[in-house]
Amino acid sequence: MPEMELDPVRFRKAVKTAWQSNRLLSYSVLVGVLGGIGAQIFIWMLDWGERLFLVGIAGYVPPALGGTHPAPQSGAWTLWLIPLTTTLGGLICGIIVYTFAPEAEGHGTDAAIASYHYRGSLVRPIVPLIKAIASAITIGSGGAAGREGPAAQICSGATSVLCQLLHLPTNERRLLVLAGMSAGLSAIFRAPLGMAVFAAEILYAGMAFEFEVLPYSIIAAVVAYAVNGLFVGWAPLFLLPSHLSFTRPIELAGYAFLGVMAGVIGAVEPPIFYGVRDFFERLRVPRHVKPAIGGLLIGIVGMAFPATLATGFGWVQMAMTADFIGPSLILLVLAKIIAMSFSVSSGGSGGVFGPNVFIGGMLGGWVAYVVNLWFPSAHVVPAAFVVVGMGAVFGGTARVPLSTLIMVAEMTGGYGLIVPSMLATTLGFLVQRTLGERLRYARLYESQVEGRLDSPVHHRRIVQGALRILEQAPEKDLGRLRLPDLNKLLRFGSAIPIHGGKGRVFSHVMDRSAGPAAQAVRELVGPPNGLVLIAVVRGEQVFPPDQVSSLQKGDRLILSGSETAYEEFIGSYEGVSVTD
Repeated sequence: MPEMELDPVRFRKAVKTAWQSNRLLSYSVLVGVLGGIGAQIFIWMLDWGERLFLVGIAGYVPPALGGTHPAPQSGAWTLWLIPLTTTLGGLICGIIVYTFAPEAEGHGTDAAIASYHYRGSLVRPIVPLIKAIASAITIGSGGAAGREGPAAQICSGATSVLCQLLHLPTNERRLLVLAGMSAGLSAIFRAPLGMAVFAAEILYAGMAFEFEVLPYSIIAAVVAYAVNGLFVGWAPLFLLPSHLSFTRPIELAGYAFLGVMAGVIGAVEPPIFYGVRDFFERLRVPRHVKPAIGGLLIGIVGMAFPATLATGFGWVQMAMTADFIGPSLILLVLAKIIAMSFSVSSGGSGGVFGPNVFIGGMLGGWVAYVVNLWFPSAHVVPAAFVVVGMGAVFGGTARVPLSTLIMVAEMTGGYGLIVPSMLATTLGFLVQRTLGERLRYARLYESQVEGRLDSPVHHRRIVQGALRILEQAPEKDLGRLRLPDLNKLLRFGSAIPIHGGKGRVFSHVMDRSAGPAAQAVRELVGPPNGLVLIAVVRGEQVFPPDQVSSLQKGDRLILSGSETAYEEFIGSYEGVSVTD
């Protein structure tokens, strides 16, 4: 049998091809390691901040996670020292953020979303460091903010810096940055699957996903979870009573009520959150000082409701295992929304997922109390409603029902509550969406877009696909072709290359009415300047030129040709006699 000879050239080509095809998977492993280590460093910074401010100055020790009967501890002067602590933390945070990296203000997840859609996931190297320091101070001093926003911005920012060092193209950098977000969140909340899906779902306000990122976000999240487990173990973040599960279908009525209430709370929260932001933007004081003012207001709220300080996770644990249940929980829901708004919307640094876990948990506990009060024979388990409420509120408010459903089960180990969680989270999403669309601020993450069609990342690719249809069949009935979103696709204002870059497609809005369409088209577009009118978009309808009797003010013309031809068209349009 003849010996097989190895062709070195073909072998090197095969290795190179394999590496190029799978290098993002390899980089995802590295991103997961960075996310796991970065999360541990950030948690250490949070503990340091809390010991320095809340414990060291105010003498206040929040209840801890992971115990069956956690309880807060306080000193004789704690009540009066809390406003001092929160104000000092806000002042230090404001000085650090606005001096070195203003991008680090607010809730970091929204900044990561905006970076993906509009800035090619480019992040300045200093931003992750400043975000970590500022968030540790904000939360450690009692600011009512969460850990997920900083973790998302820190790990996605560090991944962006890594991608820039590796000179990766923009499309690959975007995917890895999302993987970095999932890695950091997976380690912080010990929820790898939920956070992997979260990275694909959080970009959009509708039921849309960035499916391309899932292989990389899953690998990064799994690796980060494993690295984090080496430091803190493998137990879920929250401790649940044993054998907590769904076994009585009649309880679905109570969970449905919880879902509706979660949607209402989810609709109320964004207007309050961004209303406070608008107030601080109008406030005529140096922006370095605004987080201190927010800190003072948080401290005042914290004097009345200490449970609203910091993340509040220990209080959620109390609601699960220490009978922290009663009518006052609904007051904590509203107080936490206000405290979170003062903390983050004033310019402080922190996330909004953590506060919403608290809000949902307290709402669930309150609903359980009400159900048992109105229907004594129901005997619903408050801990179960606390868990389901955690997902129902954030799933609606942040428009991420699927990932929230998964991550809450992972954070609590409450897999037996999947069925009621599905019902409550879906209802929360639908009710929030229905009510929120009627309000000025409809959702918690402003940088979200409705769907993939609305993202600048996919804009060019989708438009090119639509235009290929027009190019291939210009004689067909465009009214039946139904491209009502062509107007939306072209609203970003940039020309779209076609024919291998040899041509361009332009969008021009008629700012006044013109005469008969045939005359207007003949005068404005045609062989003399080489510009072709592809279609006329009027409202939600798309028409070929020969089906439009006249051009009206507000019509959008879809034109194809060269840059020079378009410039000549603009000049010709200005000189044509038209009527208003």
